[in-house]
Amino acid sequence: MRIVDRLTLPGALGAALLAEARRAPSIEVCGLIADGGAPSPAHYPIANRASRAVDRFEMDPAGQIAAFKRMRRHGHTLIAIYHSHPGGEAEPSIHDRRGHTYPEAAAVIVAPNARVGRLIRAWKLAGDMPCEIPIEWTDPPPPGGFL
Repeated sequence: MRIVDRLTLPGALGAALLAEARRAPSIEVCGLIADGGAPSPAHYPIANRASRAVDRFEMDPAGQIAAFKRMRRHGHTLIAIYHSHPGGEAEPSIHDRRGHTYPEAAAVIVAPNARVGRLIRAWKLAGDMPCEIPIEWTDPPPPGGFL
């Protein structure tokens, strides 16, 4: 798998990620984003089992295995791992950088309460410094957008 350097996502997916994050305002939500099959791209929410879920995420192992099996059935390939920052910005924390175990997948961060910048941003977390990856939205974002 090559390292993703640009993401092309439907606005409906962005709206779904924001809605998921807003439904759980006191914890980081998390999951996988995959491409290649139908529907595409698709997201696979996974329960956060971190003991400090307010500012960390740890995907439920059984949920993660089940998501990868569903991805395989649908012909999908992992392109990103997403999670939310309920009270912060859409920028990777030191915990995000240390815990990103799929360096070829982008890290998509959803920050529904961001005070500065965009509500959804993508990052490459391979190497020492995070590098922002542009997201191209293929259809109009919802009212209020992601900016």
